Amino acid sequence: MTSRILAALLTLTLGLLLGALLPLGYAMANQHEQDYRSGTLTIAHTLAAAAEERLADREKSTMLPRTLAALRTEDEGGAAMTVAVIDDDGHVVEGERTGLYTPARAAPALAGHTRVTRDGDRLLAAVPVDGHSEKVAGAVLLSRPLAPLHDRVMRLWTRLAMIAVLAIAAAIILAVALARWAGRPLRDLETAAEALGAGELGARANPPKQPAEIRRLTERFNVMAARLESLVHDHRTMLADVSHQLRTPLTALRLRMELLAAEPAADAAEFDGALEELARLARLVDGLLAVARAENATEPPQQVMISQLLIERAEAWRPVAAERNVDLSAAANEPVSALAVPGHLEQVIDNLIDNALTAAPPSGHVRLTARRSGHRTQIIVTDDGPGMSETTKAEAFRRFRTSGSAGTGLGLAIVHRLVTADGGTVELSDTPGNGLTVTLDLPATTR
Repeated sequence: MTSRILAALLTLTLGLLLGALLPLGYAMANQHEQDYRSGTLTIAHTLAAAAEERLADREKSTMLPRTLAALRTEDEGGAAMTVAVIDDDGHVVEGERTGLYTPARAAPALAGHTRVTRDGDRLLAAVPVDGHSEKVAGAVLLSRPLAPLHDRVMRLWTRLAMIAVLAIAAAIILAVALARWAGRPLRDLETAAEALGAGELGARANPPKQPAEIRRLTERFNVMAARLESLVHDHRTMLADVSHQLRTPLTALRLRMELLAAEPAADAAEFDGALEELARLARLVDGLLAVARAENATEPPQQVMISQLLIERAEAWRPVAAERNVDLSAAANEPVSALAVPGHLEQVIDNLIDNALTAAPPSGHVRLTARRSGHRTQIIVTDDGPGMSETTKAEAFRRFRTSGSAGTGLGLAIVHRLVTADGGTVELSDTPGNGLTVTLDLPATTR
């Protein structure tokens, strides 16, 4: 990540530098050259004004030497300047020993034109000197070194180069800091993922405050890890519970079979006991299969008419209730419906009716009712049996937790799994007077 961020920022920085600093540098260097040329012309015009009195009036004057001396001390490259003053006849009246005058150099100025040209490493300015009646009285040739201009341009490019170096260094520092800022939580997440993959189910990553995207990713990873830990522990617990629950009937069945093998004349009671143990094993396996199906339901929920369903299930269980001398009834104050996966509520209500009929005493009562509560539908199953203690209620939805010796302890676990899969909740409470009330709260459909 660091190399990619560094490459991206360096590319962007170099692009900006090449697109901004280079044009800026060339523009400023050109401006410096223009300023130097203008300054050279200004000096030449100043000297031409100072030489006008001598050339036009043909008189000796000290003004030109004084002006030249002042310019030599005040201007860039003044000490290395050379000047030649030529009259209109082409005679050098000042600076004869400089070797600056040639007819070709002086010709444009004597013709009344101003010229600035490069002469090797120097800048040559030729300026006419005005005389009387708008005649050209002569010319001034000024040779000024280009070294000050080169120094000025070199300082400009040095400053721009320093800016570029600082920008590149800042980009490198920013890239490394950004990579560490974004990479540290990713490395923590990677460490947690490796630990989780190695079997440390309690491994979690610390969600950073920023960046927000990595924080959300870390939070989702922690939720996934917690869910995975819960699933693994649940399956381990279930495996242990299944092993424990199956061991008892298998042990009893083995003992009965050994007894039958040792005593050929054993009575039919031993066979009946063996069949009961086999039936218990079958109920355990059926219950485990129902729990597995509840945990892997993938069908979308559909509208189910609760009032009609309660009446149908009550009719199906009425023969069993009559056999146990229990009054079973179903009623709904109004037609209500709920959202549930097809087949879930039938199995849930069957389990609740089975439990209630088992708990209800002879001449007892089991009531099925349904009602609408806002955007939810409630199904209530009540009995007048012995009820449950608070401790038993707290563990009622765990597998193989049962208050009776005949049950498998999977009925309420199945109910809880199915209702939770449909987006609902299950609540156990005491029936006024005596007994247990089971309240299912499910999402309702619009009427």
